[in-house]
Amino acid sequence: MGGAVFGLACLSTLALAGPEYAAQGVKLLKNFPPSDFGAASGNTCWGYVSPSGREYGLMGFDNKTLVVEVTDPNDIKVVGEVPHTKGLWSDIKTYKSAAYVSTENAASGLQVIDLSKVDEGEVRLVRTIPSPGRSHTIAVDEVSGFLYTCGSREGTGTTTCFDLKADPLNPTQVGAKTMTPVYQHEAQVVTYTEGPYKGKQVFFGGGEGRGLEIFDVTDKDNPSLIRRVAYPFVGYCHQGWLSSDRKYYYVNDEFDETTNSIATRTLVFDVSVLENAELVSTYTTGKPSIDHNLYTRNDFVYHANYTTGLWIFNANDNRTSPQMVGYFDTHPENDDAVFEGAWSNYPLLPSGIVLISDINRGLFVVDVTDATKVKMPVTSAKAVKGEASREDLEGLSSVDTQAVTVKGKDIQIEFEGKSRWSGLAKVGFGFESDQKDATVELWDYKEGKWVGAKADDGATFRPEGRGTAQFLNGEKMMKARVTLKPSGGKASVNHASFVVNP
Repeated sequence: MGGAVFGLACLSTLALAGPEYAAQGVKLLKNFPPSDFGAASGNTCWGYVSPSGREYGLMGFDNKTLVVEVTDPNDIKVVGEVPHTKGLWSDIKTYKSAAYVSTENAASGLQVIDLSKVDEGEVRLVRTIPSPGRSHTIAVDEVSGFLYTCGSREGTGTTTCFDLKADPLNPTQVGAKTMTPVYQHEAQVVTYTEGPYKGKQVFFGGGEGRGLEIFDVTDKDNPSLIRRVAYPFVGYCHQGWLSSDRKYYYVNDEFDETTNSIATRTLVFDVSVLENAELVSTYTTGKPSIDHNLYTRNDFVYHANYTTGLWIFNANDNRTSPQMVGYFDTHPENDDAVFEGAWSNYPLLPSGIVLISDINRGLFVVDVTDATKVKMPVTSAKAVKGEASREDLEGLSSVDTQAVTVKGKDIQIEFEGKSRWSGLAKVGFGFESDQKDATVELWDYKEGKWVGAKADDGATFRPEGRGTAQFLNGEKMMKARVTLKPSGGKASVNHASFVVNP
């Protein structure tokens, strides 16, 4: 967030209560307002998954970090909090069982929080590292095990580096005094594990009024600039995130809406060849609100756009021209280009639950199932019991208009399909039939058996109380089975498809 322009106006709507939130494809599960925790405003958020698989949200308020368990959507609850020096800005990242918190308060340092006993309701501040005294944001490269503080207000704004590998609860500062010669507002740092950059640790930074800046930080004593990319109407290059294939980088500019009267704009950079990175397209919500933090999950792009809240775009079919699929407006008062509303979001929890952190209204926990579900076509179908009128039921697909008639007192059809993604939040199966009663099962590859599925609100059958990994094999194949007992000796079936949420 641009510290130079954020004012007290952000606190002007905290007293509002009971609003109606406009939404498409997104459902509110829980809201934790700042006032419930003795706070005046909220800022950032992040997520954490314990070794047991339980999921947590970490929410930054102006006076503390709040830890909330979101494992059970019907029982979302606070499990702990860690206070910090009061101030508008903070940032949070995690590595293994540790969380790190920075603020922009003078001499606030870097907090290190132990999450190893969070399942037992224990969240403990282990230490505060005094230098750098304050930092705007934090980036963690989980592959290499290094943490970077961005915009550390020592000198002109250094980028410091800490080694987390030996002891995540006791980071050790390493390398040059600053990893970048100029101030970086936020960053994503990744280690390339394949391709021409294999082994390289690369820092994608928000270079203020200069544009996107890419650094090689592999050698901590000798980091170097790879590429700086300016673009039309640079206001304040703020933050961005890579596509899953690391060929594109999505960027928000925090000042272009106010400085140049541009509708909410996301910039898409081709970074497939880092040395030749360039802007290739932009897309917009068409709203006047300022954009802030964005993240990608299986090439769905999740944007926190201040006064218009969370916006979700699907970039899977076209990386450079994503299509809007859902939104949730946390700030229903207006869509103005002011610094109120949604600050950040976190869409990376395995379950697909999404966190939204809002300046005025705190933490929102939302379900994005309807916005992100995708139909995967049936690749094959066979009647295990009963007689199909069309050989192998080849026409039984989600787009076919002609229903398939299957004869028999007991009818059972098995389906196969292939997922586009290996990591899924939800797996399900949907179909149409003239029979009201049907039993649907999905094949559990891990346990080697069929598992019953239950219809959700959207008539998609999903297995209950289970993860998703076991319902895909190594080739991303899925299996479903439908059992029907028609009274008239036959049943029609059509529009069958696997329904997944990446």
